[in-house]
Amino acid sequence: MNTPTLLSPLELSGGRTLKNRIVMPPLVIWKADESAEVNDAHVNHYRDTAPGCGLVVLEATTVSPEGRLASTQLGIFEDRQIPGLRQLAGTIRNAGALPGIQLHHAGGRTDTVKTWGAVPLAPSPVPEKPEIRELADDDIRRIIADFAAAAERAVEAGFELLEIHGAHGYLGSQFLSPRTNRRTDRWGGSLENRRRFLMEVTRAVCEAAGDRALVSCRLGIAEGPPRGGGSKGDPEPGLTVEEGVETARALVAAGLHVIHVSHAGSIPTPIEPPPTDPTSTDPVQSFIPDPVLQLSRPVKAAVSVPVIGVSGIVTATDAEQALAAGYGDLIAVGRGMLADPGWARKVTGGNGEEIERCVQCRPRCFHFTDPDKCPARKRLGIGPPQVF
Repeated sequence: MNTPTLLSPLELSGGRTLKNRIVMPPLVIWKADESAEVNDAHVNHYRDTAPGCGLVVLEATTVSPEGRLASTQLGIFEDRQIPGLRQLAGTIRNAGALPGIQLHHAGGRTDTVKTWGAVPLAPSPVPEKPEIRELADDDIRRIIADFAAAAERAVEAGFELLEIHGAHGYLGSQFLSPRTNRRTDRWGGSLENRRRFLMEVTRAVCEAAGDRALVSCRLGIAEGPPRGGGSKGDPEPGLTVEEGVETARALVAAGLHVIHVSHAGSIPTPIEPPPTDPTSTDPVQSFIPDPVLQLSRPVKAAVSVPVIGVSGIVTATDAEQALAAGYGDLIAVGRGMLADPGWARKVTGGNGEEIERCVQCRPRCFHFTDPDKCPARKRLGIGPPQVF
């Protein structure tokens, strides 16, 4: 296994240097309670998985009580949550990685059970969820302030990279997409208006962070075709790649130091043709990226800051080929690290062949449905990613 680029250092803004290009992305383990505070399950998860990584981004951590994506999500909306988060930042730093945290708000992708009774909010009404209330201008301003306050708490806890969640159909994506944002005020309509929320969150988080932490955004660049293939009565076509790339440029101009590229709520149609020669030894000619990873290349060509590519990376060879083929400056490994918590440690130790490979369970990763059934973890003789 030859991975010279993957294991090479990368200099970031502010004099920070990552020891390698391996990123542990936000992997939510669903083990908090109503307090949304850190517990031993979280500490054990990062203690086991962070060693070997250059950057670890703590799982999606909600900035507002009504923004929880699950009743078991971590929170950063009250000062009492800081000590536990400080422990996690220290755990990551002690493992040799730069500690990051993802700041998140679910928007309309939640319900009152998941929020412990708080009323969910979304850019526009959600017909199938009448309990969700449309955001008023004051609500939007308050949530932007919540992101800024969360950034202050994150820096106090010791995190050195703050990642705004603007992907996967959560609140940032809901504002960006014409399917979920049907507003006619300054927060909807044109792309400039639809991206206004993420722009203002970025400015607020950057101001709160100052030179104490870098700011990233996990940005959903595009979403898949509408249900039913776009027949009459379907929603708007959705966020396009061109709009996503333009938004990435605007966010960098607003102060971002890193862009973490992903989808905007549904898997987009591939934007690249199949490789010209799958048998070639040239990774540019032979590497087959999945549709989400493909989105990182046009972003990398459009911005001057480091880009994190993600999706479908299972082995160190995959990661090295993705870097060589221009799918990012850093590569995030999600399911691979859930399947084998020693993924990064084994790769950096020269033992990548010992990784228990994720088999990409379909239709959904067992981590989200029944972690005890993860085939790789069963082969390793370990339980689910955490035991509460």
